[in-house]
Amino acid sequence: MNTPTLRTLCRALPLAALLAAAAPAQAQAQTLTFNDLLSSVQVPTPYQGFQWGAGWYAYKTTDKPTVYASASTASLFVRRFDGKPFFFDGADFWSRRGLDANGAFWFVLYLKGKTVYTGVNNSKARMRFTATPTLLKPPYTGAVDMIALAFPSSGKDWNHLAMDNFRFRPAP
Repeated sequence: MNTPTLRTLCRALPLAALLAAAAPAQAQAQTLTFNDLLSSVQVPTPYQGFQWGAGWYAYKTTDKPTVYASASTASLFVRRFDGKPFFFDGADFWSRRGLDANGAFWFVLYLKGKTVYTGVNNSKARMRFTATPTLLKPPYTGAVDMIALAFPSSGKDWNHLAMDNFRFRPAP
């Protein structure tokens, strides 16, 4: 039987430590579900480390028994309360309406006060939502410190937008 000796293990440990230190650290993915909020209240700031602006409210309905965030204004944004950058991995978006269950918006992403991505005026970047919760995320995968949602000129899609399962990773 081949058992490693203490000397062999002592030689291997520094190499293993060096390899582990050289491996890139992967940011831990997190998902905000809003389930710890009461229904029919404004999403507080800060909530889970983010500033939600005045346009997000927490709701629960019979057809959606978990709490979700709902838009109440056309000016919607989310940013880290501490200003630190993060990676936005998308969220589940859907319409709160039954019959008129279609809508659209664009992501506009910022980092240090500069726009790093905008889907506005790009028909392929339009995010379309229906009555079914669907993961929508921008094609931009770099770090951001603020996410804004822009709506078509009719401006009526914000009033039935719902969001849940906000996915993000801290940036190094």
